[in-house]
Amino acid sequence: MVAIRIKVNTKIAREMDPIFKARSVAVIGASNDPTKWGYSVMERLIKGGYKGSIFPVNPRETAILGVTAYPNIREVPTQVDLATFAIPGPLVPEAMKEAISAGVRGAMVISAGFAESGPKGEKLQQQLLQIIQNSNIRMIGPNCNGMWSSYVGLSLSSTEPMSHGSIAFISQSGAFGGMLVRQAEEKGYGLSKFVSSGNQADLNEADYLEYLGQDDNTKVIALYLEGFQDGKRFTDVAKKVVAKKPIVIYKAGRNSVGARVVRSHTGSMMLPDNLFDALCKQIGLIGASETGHLFDMAEALANAPLPKSSGVGIISMTGGQCVVSSDTCAHLGLPVPELDIKTQQYIKTEFLAPHAPMPRNPVDIAGDFRSPLIFAELAETMAELDYIGVLLITPPSSRGDSSSALSEEAAKRIARIPTEYGKPVIALGQIHTKDNADSRVSQILRNARMSGYQRPEDAARAAYALIRYSQVKSISLK
Repeated sequence: MVAIRIKVNTKIAREMDPIFKARSVAVIGASNDPTKWGYSVMERLIKGGYKGSIFPVNPRETAILGVTAYPNIREVPTQVDLATFAIPGPLVPEAMKEAISAGVRGAMVISAGFAESGPKGEKLQQQLLQIIQNSNIRMIGPNCNGMWSSYVGLSLSSTEPMSHGSIAFISQSGAFGGMLVRQAEEKGYGLSKFVSSGNQADLNEADYLEYLGQDDNTKVIALYLEGFQDGKRFTDVAKKVVAKKPIVIYKAGRNSVGARVVRSHTGSMMLPDNLFDALCKQIGLIGASETGHLFDMAEALANAPLPKSSGVGIISMTGGQCVVSSDTCAHLGLPVPELDIKTQQYIKTEFLAPHAPMPRNPVDIAGDFRSPLIFAELAETMAELDYIGVLLITPPSSRGDSSSALSEEAAKRIARIPTEYGKPVIALGQIHTKDNADSRVSQILRNARMSGYQRPEDAARAAYALIRYSQVKSISLK
């Protein structure tokens, strides 16, 4: 097999680095009034951990939140990489001209009242776009809700410092995208980038994909998509990117009602479901049926090795977890192959209690707490099987001080499986939250970059993402 040669567009990096690697940010419309967007943007920059210089712009104030303010952007004493606009929509075009004349190369327009609001707003957006197109500046928005870049700790979406990670998230919804980011934070998932893309008058989903495809800090790209600005270019770019990095996508506007709401939200036109599903299959995108699945699948793709076979092996303490896990795998089209007779007899004889059912796969430990090492022994045994590509396993649990050392030893052995056997292991239990019952076991698994999920359905979907992208990669290399 010969790897595809990807032609890198260095121009997109030069254009977008002033945004994602901004050394300085000017806030047009910065305010001391907590009810104004200009206050929120300043607060996010100050409290979010931004490493660069901050320049509030307000002609009526000398300081904003203790930071020296300037009457206009031309008065700022140093070069500004990124200008953020938090002023009424009709004022943005002239303010953009001033930013361009000051040499600013990156812009983010939070202001609303553009194409999403009707014909008058569409005209205003076209006016703004014409100004952009006649310059060297690139713009996020308008009608967006912020961004995050781990490269410089640039938080324009939250006052809380965000966790650094390798997942980039592009959302065509602002507040809802921010909510999904907070959910990811609660699960312990870190992001490399987050962009609320808004109306995408200038930079669109294809531009972000192209840039992130070259970004060394990003391993996986997640998309919440309401519509395409340029469907053909999106397809062309996505084909190239998925040869290097997985793309997980949730498509909104699944019916006529949703499509109407999408149109009024960001001014986008949505692709019908059947055409979109065909597009995903053709390109190799991994579709998420629910928004909560986006980051669950992306987290596994960011950390686990890709399986060489599609068979799923399941090891659990409870029969119910075995049933739900295998049911979800079957629903997703993943094989849960029955273990060969020799392996069944070996597992039954060597590891399982007499009351445990025959280990055909799933393997039900049936509440046997004799030793946590059983988990490691079973995992290693199944990892040796060629027809098992992914393991879903309940993490070993301590039952008093006497078994804690054994639980840690079992966790260490399980954590070594991805590197020793080249097979991903997914925990059937949450290991990323702060209140895990077995914190030391969870810490060992987290340090091995293992993904864990409270619901067996989510663990199965993570396995699906790994298997699906492994298939996509194998096709792209032919």
